[in-house]
Amino acid sequence: MDEAFGSPLGRCYARRVRSPLRAMVALAGALLAASLGCTPADKPVTCPAGQTSCNGICFDLQANPLSCGSCNFRCATGASCLAGACTCPSGDTTCGPAPGACVSLPSDPLNCGACGTACGLGTCTAGACACAAGASDCAAPGPRCVDLSSDPANCGTCRAACPRGAGCSAGACACPASTPDTCAGACVDRLTDVANCGACGTVCPAGASCTAGSCACPAAQPSTCGVAPGACVDLQAAEANCGACGFRCATGATCTAGVCRCPPGDTTCGATPGVCADLATDRGNCGACTTACGAAQSCTGGLCVCGASQVACGAGCCAGNGCCAGNGCQTSHSNGLGQNYFDCGALNTWNGVTALEAAAAWAPAGGTDFNLPAGLCLARQTSTACATWCYAGTFAGRVVLNDAGTNCLVPTTLSPTWN
Repeated sequence: MDEAFGSPLGRCYARRVRSPLRAMVALAGALLAASLGCTPADKPVTCPAGQTSCNGICFDLQANPLSCGSCNFRCATGASCLAGACTCPSGDTTCGPAPGACVSLPSDPLNCGACGTACGLGTCTAGACACAAGASDCAAPGPRCVDLSSDPANCGTCRAACPRGAGCSAGACACPASTPDTCAGACVDRLTDVANCGACGTVCPAGASCTAGSCACPAAQPSTCGVAPGACVDLQAAEANCGACGFRCATGATCTAGVCRCPPGDTTCGATPGVCADLATDRGNCGACTTACGAAQSCTGGLCVCGASQVACGAGCCAGNGCCAGNGCQTSHSNGLGQNYFDCGALNTWNGVTALEAAAAWAPAGGTDFNLPAGLCLARQTSTACATWCYAGTFAGRVVLNDAGTNCLVPTTLSPTWN
């Protein structure tokens, strides 16, 4: 047979054994290997002829009650495995949840005549319970033979159960001295039980205690608020019940001496109870309650502002130096010489105004402007260079840069475009 071992590190291996003692050690090792999660994938197991590997352990599925007919199919306690089928001893029956146990219904006091029929204080003979002296025969469910004088489930009468926590003495139920009262089928102390204070079903408010049959909130939370039984609260300090039950402070406020107070400088905004907002910095309440800044804006000094080099257009932030109709953003245009300018005109529209904007982007400090030729192109001349933007005529949309300040030439069809 093969011998399988498992280490605490989960290593498994198999080797051939030849003595009965080593076979016992092998089985113990195999069980340890199985408990450590070792499987045939850890080390292939070769079983003798007629046996099958089940989780790395060899079983004869025709005769082994631990794996009968198939791996891990366990027979009932007391059953044997014959030809791959579980079989109880002659006359026995399988009782209990799977895999169950083989029992003799004519004599088993826990399964007398039928599975689950317990005799209790008696014996089972020929499938019938015979009660011991002093025991009474009570029908199922439950044990048949009971002592009506002391059984809390059958006190004085069959199936007359005592309250939870009570005992049965001389056939009468009695609650202990610590919980002498009965409420809803259980022994309680109505003087101290917060679920049955003074009377059954009288529940004290959350946080209260029951003393001498009366509910009392602690001194730190003297008032009761909420739907009965409610809860103990401090109306002087509870934000959800400030000054009066149900009066909730605004989000961010505290309750002091029964009055809601926002942090210094904050204002209460929104529907009651509202929120505490700093109108100088709150993007949702900037400068005034409900005045919200746009997604790209921040609130500074009570004004919605955009970042550097941006301008606020409605709730948005735009590049450029102004806003277009309907708070739209200006369009970015190229002046053809590596700089951009912004206006509300469409792309590829040229005129004297856009030519001036293109020139200003090239030489912000200015220079001498003049038309070349008149009414068709704009030239801007500086001390070192001259650039010409044509907005009409044959070379409309073309620009040329001359290195020498004295050369202000008109673009050609090969010159770069602008706008």
